[in-house]
Amino acid sequence: MDRFIISALMHAGQYLVLFTMVCLAGFSVYSLSVIGERWWTLRRSRGASAGLLHRVLGHVDEGKLGQALGACNTGMRSHVAAVLAAGLRELLPLESANPGLHGGPALERAAAVAREAMQRTTAVEIDRLEERLTSLATLGNISPFVGLFGTVIGIMRAFEAISRTGSGGLASVSAGIAEALVATAAGLFVAIPAVTAYNYFVGRVKSCVTEMDGASSELLGRLARAALSRVGGTPERG
Repeated sequence: MDRFIISALMHAGQYLVLFTMVCLAGFSVYSLSVIGERWWTLRRSRGASAGLLHRVLGHVDEGKLGQALGACNTGMRSHVAAVLAAGLRELLPLESANPGLHGGPALERAAAVAREAMQRTTAVEIDRLEERLTSLATLGNISPFVGLFGTVIGIMRAFEAISRTGSGGLASVSAGIAEALVATAAGLFVAIPAVTAYNYFVGRVKSCVTEMDGASSELLGRLARAALSRVGGTPERG
């Protein structure tokens, strides 16, 4: 049985090595495409979020929740804008012409609903920002093993050729082994950028999560202060 398996591997060895290299080439193309797409998505999202919280809070201080919601509709996919917009839609009924914001129990109820809406949106935005990162991590983990598989098959073919011809000199062995090690090098070529990019993107996503949580908390806190200042008749800024 063992001889049959070894014989089958020897006969299919050339095609297995070729198949391994084709797989690694496909892995490399897919990995690079994911890296480029995720880099652009995160860059665009963070660029659209720059300065947005400050503009939204300026409108909230004036009791203009409709304008604050309009500021979130930037036309670009911003993680902070999505979270703030979810909360502002729930808070919009609090807006009034005079004194500007309704306070009291209505404010507390709306704030609780807005907090839940922003938490749900934060979870959705995390999924969007982490899209395809799992596949990037998977490629980084399995590519060295795929390359190692091609190398093992290649070395087996080299030794099988030596046993068949009866010549076991260093020159005949080194040529086959050097050819087989190309598969391992290809696996590492795929894995190293994939793992590096995955760790980088995970760090960026964590930073975005911190921004979304901070924006949610700041919006609710500023809303409460704006409502109290309006009721007290001494509007305050900041």
